Amino acid sequence: MNIPSFDLTGKVAVITGGTKGLGYGMARTLSHYGAKVVVASRTAGACAAVAAELRSEGREALGIPCDVTDNAQIKRLIHTTAEQLGGLDIMVCNAGIGRTNSALEFTEEEWDEVMDVNLRALFFCCQYAARVMAAQGRGGRIINISSAGGVVGARGVASYCASKGGVINLTRALALEWGKYDITVNAVCPGYVPTDINRAQLDNPKIRAAIENLTAFRRLGTVEEVAAPVLFLASDAASYITGHALLVDGGASAN
Repeated sequence: MNIPSFDLTGKVAVITGGTKGLGYGMARTLSHYGAKVVVASRTAGACAAVAAELRSEGREALGIPCDVTDNAQIKRLIHTTAEQLGGLDIMVCNAGIGRTNSALEFTEEEWDEVMDVNLRALFFCCQYAARVMAAQGRGGRIINISSAGGVVGARGVASYCASKGGVINLTRALALEWGKYDITVNAVCPGYVPTDINRAQLDNPKIRAAIENLTAFRRLGTVEEVAAPVLFLASDAASYITGHALLVDGGASAN
């Protein structure tokens, strides 16, 4: 049998929101397994710093600032990547935000902000990436970072849950359209992992304990435990998987 490996040598990967938290872990993981990595976020200095860190370890990496709510910047990100690194094979759409408020109190501005970043921008990142992948003729991998909150509801984050649920169904639709180009489109749905975005919430012992008790392991996940499924879906080992939403939540959604 010819068993595929996780080796990404020669592949080019873009990770949006790749300078901290889960995205940083994904960038480091794909780089470690041989990919040429482009780290993107709104902060130019952070992009440059992470790319320099990866290069210091003997890897090939670029840092390209990009506000994903601006289609012109998305287009520049994708085309700069293809021009400087010889193409695009893996697109990880990780950039996202959350806003906490009662569903009775959400403003139009708060709702639109979350939808613009988490769903609208993600679609156009997928679209621009898929155009390049289809033109190359060698297929590709698109991995959308959704959330366990896109599968189950949660109080106080209606817009976040709605946007992440949209990501899952968008992933399915794109998978059906782009399979003819040998492009797989999948979603990873993390549960709670301690990062800067939720640190204040998880610093509350009662909240943290309640979240941990929902999981089968009675603990939160780690950045590495989310990056590993992204590596799997980016690799040849996942060549016949598309349109799938992979829960990485320690069993919390099984309750």
